[in-house]
Amino acid sequence: MRYIYFVVFMSIIFSGCRNHTNPSKVEDDSAFASNITKAMISEWEWLNEPESFAIVDSSLSVKVKKGSDFFNNPEDGSVAASAPFLYQKIQGDFVAKTFIQPDFSSQWNAVSLMVYLDSLNWIKFAFENSDATGPGIVTVVTKGKSDDANGVILNEHKQVWLAIARKNNNYSMHWSLDGDNYNMARLTSMPEQNEINIGVETQSPVGDSATHTIHFFSLESRTVQDLRKL
Repeated sequence: MRYIYFVVFMSIIFSGCRNHTNPSKVEDDSAFASNITKAMISEWEWLNEPESFAIVDSSLSVKVKKGSDFFNNPEDGSVAASAPFLYQKIQGDFVAKTFIQPDFSSQWNAVSLMVYLDSLNWIKFAFENSDATGPGIVTVVTKGKSDDANGVILNEHKQVWLAIARKNNNYSMHWSLDGDNYNMARLTSMPEQNEINIGVETQSPVGDSATHTIHFFSLESRTVQDLRKL
């Protein structure tokens, strides 16, 4: 009888320890994901330098000015191309991922994973404070003129993982809360171009200056067999 009690007691202790050492994946990711270094930044380029930027605890903090945005407005033909875009060049197929924390103090504030071919052809895959939904996933695909598509609503979250995969001239956009399980938000094609620019865009179109945070960025030259899955 004592042996049975001992086994039950140890099972309870083991179960409690296992639960205690397994906090939520989102909390784990926010703790370990930061990987930004001065050496990484020195290898990238800025299109539109921000008001200021700094590396704090292996995360990149970017302060942007009011009026910073990328959008080729289909309604009135106006073009905004003033948001800071930190990028590197890559040829061929790839998978890019980033873990971001936007400053949502104003409407349309966002951090985006951006593919940039030229001023008329680009993709902005954003975690944005949308006027329609509040914080959520937004995709903007520009081929001469920009579209604007609201996706999943993430009002209860401050951070998110974003990923873009390229296969030939097709691009798929995915988001995740834990960095492991991704959901596709969009699949599109872009004009044929071997070398493109890929990186992170930060914006504050209408509010005062905003300070956004990029915790993590990775870029792999590899081909995803099924663009609908990561």
